Amino acid sequence: MTLLNSSDVKDLLINLLRIYSPSGEEGRIAEFILSFLKQHGVDAWIDEAGNVLAIRGSGERVLWLHAHMDTVPGFIEVREGGDLIYGRGAVDDKGPLTSMITAFLNSKPDVTLVLTLVTREEGDSLGSLSLIKSNLPKPDGVIVGEPTNMHIAYSYRGSARVEVKCLGQGGHTAGPGVEDNPILKVYKAFSNMASRLGNGQSTESYTVTPTLINCGDHPSKVPTECTMIVNVRIPLNSSCRELSNTVKDVECVKIIDCTDPIIVNVNNPVVRSLVRASLRNNVKPILSRKLGTSDMAILAKLTLNLAAYGPGDPTLSHGPIEYININDVMLASNILINVIDEFSRITIRN
Repeated sequence: MTLLNSSDVKDLLINLLRIYSPSGEEGRIAEFILSFLKQHGVDAWIDEAGNVLAIRGSGERVLWLHAHMDTVPGFIEVREGGDLIYGRGAVDDKGPLTSMITAFLNSKPDVTLVLTLVTREEGDSLGSLSLIKSNLPKPDGVIVGEPTNMHIAYSYRGSARVEVKCLGQGGHTAGPGVEDNPILKVYKAFSNMASRLGNGQSTESYTVTPTLINCGDHPSKVPTECTMIVNVRIPLNSSCRELSNTVKDVECVKIIDCTDPIIVNVNNPVVRSLVRASLRNNVKPILSRKLGTSDMAILAKLTLNLAAYGPGDPTLSHGPIEYININDVMLASNILINVIDEFSRITIRN
């Protein structure tokens, strides 16, 4: 098996960025990664959910390296600017994805090392959900590749997709029935929901954000229907059930899907392995609670020995400008290689 050097890693990241892979359209990037892994001597395969999977080593302990191949929509030209690499997904999640692939290929695992590169994380998380009942070796630990600025993330807020859909009689804008206007109804329902939940920017608060709205088809017609999609981030001290109870009697509001928040013990072996590996690379380990949401909550059904980790500034995720420092990708790769070594030796407490 050939190992990757710094030039290889940079080329890999750029090639991944050149394949536009919005959620649900991961076929091309999955085929590229499959071919890349096979070229480097790995017996990899694509499962029914479109995930790219591979296994190295045969140790008693099982460690998963988990990242997602999809991005949010919105193409960004791929270019270089010094050590910075620009492109859609540079931060979320192709930078961390590159570090995961590099560590998987360059490590000498004393564990059973499983690479799980999944689909639709930015959508309905089909890729990760499909792994819960898969025949893969059950993990003793999972590192979730996400942009954390190489902090060690041990919690994420939950997330819900909420539909606010109101109906009305419609008609001429000069006629009666202003109170029946579904646009005004949607605004009122949204305001009611937001006031009940609050709207903050901390791990202990809800964040209520409209993302899509579809109302009307002509400037001089009152529409008969208006729909708003709202993303609700759920604080660590709450749950999907509590969200549902809070908004259940708000007119026009329906929860489409929901993921509970996740917080794991900072003394779990994955976190401790990341701490030790960071110190081996002269990086001060920083533990972090994240404002966003990841598939960590889904993977908690398999094990609570979890942490999210990866290069990239998460504030650039999903934005119109997305870039990552290739040196951070390389450093994260080296740290992950050391994590694999540490995890094979660290004490796992039941």
